[in-house]
Amino acid sequence: MLPFVLGRQITPSYLQATRLFNCSAISAKKVKKGGKGKTAEVEEDVEVVDVKQYVKQATDEFNSILELHKRKLGELKVGTANPSIFNALKVGKNNAKFTDVATTSLKGRNNLIVTVFDPKDTKSVVSSILGAGLNLNPERIPDNEQQLKVALPPPTTESRKQTCKQLKAVFEEFKNSSSKQSLGHVRGEILKQLKKLDKKNDSVTKIIQEIERLHKDSTNKLQEQLKQAEKNVLG
Repeated sequence: MLPFVLGRQITPSYLQATRLFNCSAISAKKVKKGGKGKTAEVEEDVEVVDVKQYVKQATDEFNSILELHKRKLGELKVGTANPSIFNALKVGKNNAKFTDVATTSLKGRNNLIVTVFDPKDTKSVVSSILGAGLNLNPERIPDNEQQLKVALPPPTTESRKQTCKQLKAVFEEFKNSSSKQSLGHVRGEILKQLKKLDKKNDSVTKIIQEIERLHKDSTNKLQEQLKQAEKNVLG
């Protein structure tokens, strides 16, 4: 009978058999050898890793990035007709968040309506919009101290080209940048984890190939989203 130490089987090296793992798992081993003149013994500490988890991680994160990219392009595509255009502004001496002071909605295709929660903040909201450099002029709606109408200028050839430049910049950021929300960053982080495993293992090689395929497909989808957004802007 073979001896056991602390619940682990000690197997003479000449009797040790090679373990086989299926295509979705690999193992890591810790080995201890006998001293000089002693029969070599191997103490196994086997950890099985399901490498398919990396494919799921890549799929989920790539899809999340595609959704966020599409939403960002959509916001840029509508330009000044976007009701959230003022959301990042600060209002008044206390630098209050715009969204804490007012809300904005789109009326028709050429007007934004800003509703101020407290009439005493209306003047500060007007100043905030005028000082934002958006070339937009809010006007008070007659007989309503809490609402402002902002007429939107019609798009020009130059403004359309500028919007397309902004769309391309967003695309590049989501495609490959240091941002955690870029396809390139996610790919790099997952491959870094995989390369810590046994590179010669067929399972690892196949998973790396699958990650690369997913990355390529997602990049193509990202490109298609950009093309569609540019087409909508340029008409």
